[in-house]
Amino acid sequence: MRRLRALLVALFAAVVLVPLVSAPQAAADEVGDSPLERFGACVRGGGQGSVLMLFDRSTSVRETDPSNARVTAAKYLVNQLAASMDALPEANTDVAIAGFDHVYERSLDWTPLTGSNVGTITADLDAYADRSDGQETDYWNAVDGARQELAGRVSTGEGQDCALMIWFSDGEYVVTRRINDQRIEDWGGLKPYAPDNQMRTPEEAAAARDAGAQDLCRPGGSADQLRSMDIVTLGIGLAVDLDPATFDLMRGFATGEGCGDITEPPPGEFHMATDVDELLLAFDQVLHEGGDVEETAVCVDTECAEGTRTFVLDGSIGKVQGLAQAPVEGTRILVRTRDGEIAELTRDGTSATLPGAELEWQWLSERTLSIELTRDGQSEEWVGPWGLVFVAPSATADPAQSTLRLYGDIAPTWVNRDVTLRSGAGPAELQLGLVDGEGNAIDPATLSEQTFLSVALLGPGDPQPLATDLVRDDMTAPLPITLADLAPGPRQLWVSLDITTSSWGTGADAVEGTQLEPIRMTFPLTVLPPEEFPTIASRVSFGETESADPVTVTVPLEGDGCVWLGGETRFTGYPQGLDAATLTSPATDEANCSTTGLELTLSPGDVGNGALVGETEVWLTSPSAAEPIAVSLDFDLQMRRPASQPVLWGTLIGITLLGIAIPVGILYLTKYLTAKIPGTAVLAGRVTGPVDDTRAFTDGGINIDVAQMQMAHLTGNRRRVDVAGTTLQAKMGLALTEPGYVVVEQPGRAVGGRTAMTSKGDLAKLPLAVQGNWTVALDPNAPHTGNVVVTVYTGPGAPGLDELLDDVRANIRDAVAGLREGLPPDAQPPRHDPWGGGPAGPPGPAARDPWANPPQAPPSNPWSNPPPAPPPNPSQGPARGGAGW
Repeated sequence: MRRLRALLVALFAAVVLVPLVSAPQAAADEVGDSPLERFGACVRGGGQGSVLMLFDRSTSVRETDPSNARVTAAKYLVNQLAASMDALPEANTDVAIAGFDHVYERSLDWTPLTGSNVGTITADLDAYADRSDGQETDYWNAVDGARQELAGRVSTGEGQDCALMIWFSDGEYVVTRRINDQRIEDWGGLKPYAPDNQMRTPEEAAAARDAGAQDLCRPGGSADQLRSMDIVTLGIGLAVDLDPATFDLMRGFATGEGCGDITEPPPGEFHMATDVDELLLAFDQVLHEGGDVEETAVCVDTECAEGTRTFVLDGSIGKVQGLAQAPVEGTRILVRTRDGEIAELTRDGTSATLPGAELEWQWLSERTLSIELTRDGQSEEWVGPWGLVFVAPSATADPAQSTLRLYGDIAPTWVNRDVTLRSGAGPAELQLGLVDGEGNAIDPATLSEQTFLSVALLGPGDPQPLATDLVRDDMTAPLPITLADLAPGPRQLWVSLDITTSSWGTGADAVEGTQLEPIRMTFPLTVLPPEEFPTIASRVSFGETESADPVTVTVPLEGDGCVWLGGETRFTGYPQGLDAATLTSPATDEANCSTTGLELTLSPGDVGNGALVGETEVWLTSPSAAEPIAVSLDFDLQMRRPASQPVLWGTLIGITLLGIAIPVGILYLTKYLTAKIPGTAVLAGRVTGPVDDTRAFTDGGINIDVAQMQMAHLTGNRRRVDVAGTTLQAKMGLALTEPGYVVVEQPGRAVGGRTAMTSKGDLAKLPLAVQGNWTVALDPNAPHTGNVVVTVYTGPGAPGLDELLDDVRANIRDAVAGLREGLPPDAQPPRHDPWGGGPAGPPGPAARDPWANPPQAPPSNPWSNPPPAPPPNPSQGPARGGAGW
């Protein structure tokens, strides 16, 4: 139990709301490097989050998880995170769901994690309660499928992407024998990691399994490939009376213990669970970082002081959430208000109105329920001591357990993110600030005196502190950063806010202020070369290939100067047998450097399954510089073994030999061969917002920063390209005279083009030359009222981007109106249900009018208006529901 809680402490502390807890204050100068904290801080800082939930579908799960705790816990997690996303204007996270047995199979495509999409996501999770009939537990196929899934989500930009894989399994890597060729075919063919093994005997099946396990954890193997792309792994072992050694491989893959070469920073975490109550309580207890759940004795038959957990609320707290677990079935759980009023949390009820608050609850199992207590405006009856009471039908020595989280409404932000930072330049100034859930500035002077801000620069080497424990008066003052010794390249600005609320009451009755969990965020930051030098991307993708042929790309050079490949190239991940891959360039020194871009050729040397991932050193010079400078360049190439070519060519030959069909076949073959996306790369960016018949969020301009757009290089595979959350699929056109085109796979009904917008079914349709075009997609769950997603596509250097954005502004309202025409009205959204079924659970945050003019704002000075009885509290204000990821 404690081991699983330790995992979930990190998970929810990283990804859920900003709670107030009574935990020891973290040292302000500690820069946390736990994997889940890195992921959460990345998303909170505006990075694009991608969460892949991966479920074991083998038959053994029926015994190891008979109550489907993995499904219940996953739904609880999704609901908590969706509420968190809705509360954060800068947070964007998509979720995909997949299962595995002898193969990997995605069941839910990437879906934005918002309140409106919770029903879609939890419905897919529900289906895994019955998906437990698989014949194997093939870890290699599971991990390789996840790699391919997440590789398309990791951009070639400056560290803007945050990827997390949550992996549920019951422990053992299992491969079973194939009794004949038909069984081999039925189960997906031979194993990619053991292509010469027929698996006809138990010994051969065991050898195949051992080969897969070895490939997962060898230097440069599957584990290192995911870690090279900074994909965090959270492993959850479903253990019912299993030997802990059963999970050694899964644990090692997640944590790096005895698996792979890349173990710093820590790549992930692993823990085990045995039942639904344990898993639920542990998930919730994560919010109490560094502490255990609180245990309370139980009363018998009627309320009593010893069976009451007391907690004190003040004006800075707007919401309380938690989980309560009874020691025995039949135990009643009550809430006592500040004034002594009692509300019983019955099984057939879901809500109650109390003095100063709205109370909602949801029974999640026979012994566990979730609660949410929300302040009623600025009610003074909210402030004071409340209680959670446990009353058992008979005496028991076992205590009740509970977790409580108290939420505030504040987060740090980096105000002048457009500041230019150059290596070797004089000191620059960073402007930090504090905002509420709507993005409105908060004056630090309105906060408690026990409020501190710390800042550090993350990148190669140890963290570089920029400020430690800044007090309120200094938080918004310009923060100097020394650039003289900083090498060019991507980094992160790490910001931590620590707050302790003011004390409540006076004298002997005084209650100490409550400490908020530190609010940590990371913002991407790029240190450019000195002003006289050109610039080059810090990461390049060679795309995908099924061939052993070399792949060549050209990395554009911006500005006057010259570039060449120099220094040592290090491969941190590579498919089995490809440890002799090479990266070369015709530009090898200053004498033959390139002034237009760096041509790079990656030669795998053979075919394989996996990712070629590594880093190299690039040198830059300029006409006015005496000495060149070196910058780091990361690269990757995703590889797959080709499909059976004899079958493919046999089919094509059979068609072309059909007499009169020969010329037609040739024409179609030509059409197929030319149906590819042209150019060297596709650069894409997306924005989202409301649109109706008279107004669009684009009317005032479209905020797309070229530096933050995602780039997909067009190398081996020009027919299918993943970029900016969309998949571009080239088609040849069925009619002989019909030109080739591209359909865009993305959630929601969509159209695409430029001025004249077209679609293919519900998918946006673009010309093969997608650069210079755009798409708009409706919210799949609220097509009439939800926000739309606009994606623009251009080429390296973003030529014509301004004109393309002008076309979006001119045509978006007509395009959206056409998409919505004929669609049925949006369904009324259900009450927020944290389990996707049963009685309604706590509601999500109230909707905000996107067209409010001026925008709706929180009450004036939300940190004021203290209650009349206790002394004034300068930290009062309504809850935003936490700071989220």
